[in-house]
Amino acid sequence: MQEISRQLLKLVYQDVKPAIGCTEPVAVAFAGSVCKKYVTGGIKKIVLTTSKNIYKNGKSVMVPHTNGKAGLKLAFCLGVLFGDESKKLTVLSDVNEQNLSETLNFMQNCDILEEIECESPSIYIKADVITENEAIQVIVASAHTNVVLIKVNEEIIFSKNICDTSSSDDELVSELDFDKIIQISDDIDFDELFLLKEGINMNIKAFHEALENTYALNIGKTLKDLQDKNILGNDIITTIRIATSSAADMRMGGGNLPIMTSGGSGNQGIGVILPLYLVAEKENVGEEKMLRAIFLANAVNKYVKLYSGKLSGMCGCAIGAGVGVCAGMTYMLGGNNEQIKGSCNNLLANLTGMICDGAKDNCSLKLASSASEAVISSYLALNGVIVNKNVGIIGCDIENTIKNVGILCNQGFKYSDDIMLNIIR
Repeated sequence: MQEISRQLLKLVYQDVKPAIGCTEPVAVAFAGSVCKKYVTGGIKKIVLTTSKNIYKNGKSVMVPHTNGKAGLKLAFCLGVLFGDESKKLTVLSDVNEQNLSETLNFMQNCDILEEIECESPSIYIKADVITENEAIQVIVASAHTNVVLIKVNEEIIFSKNICDTSSSDDELVSELDFDKIIQISDDIDFDELFLLKEGINMNIKAFHEALENTYALNIGKTLKDLQDKNILGNDIITTIRIATSSAADMRMGGGNLPIMTSGGSGNQGIGVILPLYLVAEKENVGEEKMLRAIFLANAVNKYVKLYSGKLSGMCGCAIGAGVGVCAGMTYMLGGNNEQIKGSCNNLLANLTGMICDGAKDNCSLKLASSASEAVISSYLALNGVIVNKNVGIIGCDIENTIKNVGILCNQGFKYSDDIMLNIIR
């Protein structure tokens, strides 16, 4: 079990990292920054090819340091001109007003094409950059900063199989069940969990920043105003809605503060960390129990994605991060394993089917709904309310329910995703 614990910790931390901006356009900017290393002449043409999900999640969300501008072309050009590859998902952290001005001017004078690859992993970015001196191709696939190919003038500089990143990881996670993940969360060395504490500080800072300034649709700030006017209640559920939507407003509105991700998503990182932190504060839960709960939530989010995919036609804040919060919350508040599993089934009975119609400023609404409903699902389970098994999407156990959700994502929502793509293009 100790070796499995070590491997699971490594897998969880692969997708728990600081990120500035929505991770899909930022991944495109990262691909641009990789190309940048090999550019020696003036850029004449760019062909940017992405998966359906990267396109969907990058089309309308604001890019950091751009004064509210959006689009994958802009993200890529910022990366190829001014990105810092070594900073991974904070690749655009040093972009300034002068850089933005130069990038916008560059885009007016460069031939930039955008294409969609329909038969690819959900995370897939292929960048072809033609300069006066070379033809560069970079492919990022399976994870947001996972470079699988670098080619310059037909010479392969770097290459690895796309499956190398995921196959062994998937095999490990597939061998786990909720009982084992809960046991690992109980037993893992506490000193290994302090990155999660850093994530709390990051995401709380983003929450407070959005209350003090104007970002995106100001959903969180407006909810706080409604609470102050006694239109909304002064309870923990409302507080969680305010906190999660505020932090998402900052992130999706092009804010420059980093967010600690979960499952490779900043919004899911917000949705995992803030509810657990705020309830721990309310219920006087100790730091160690809280951090173990946050680890469990991240591990469960990782487990769900084995079946649903990292990106899909369903909202990951609901079926991934939300389920993680249910598990972590019920565990943190002293629930037994059956209550932990039951809380997750409660949420999936409620929110399965929430569509993903692309990353954008109003994602704050879905995140707030998912986070608050997850907390309610947990408290229901702790008070004896758990949905019946083998009814609708709910299977004979939580593992079977998650497999059912995966089937729905990959077989049913595959077609709805195509329709959604046609709607938003």
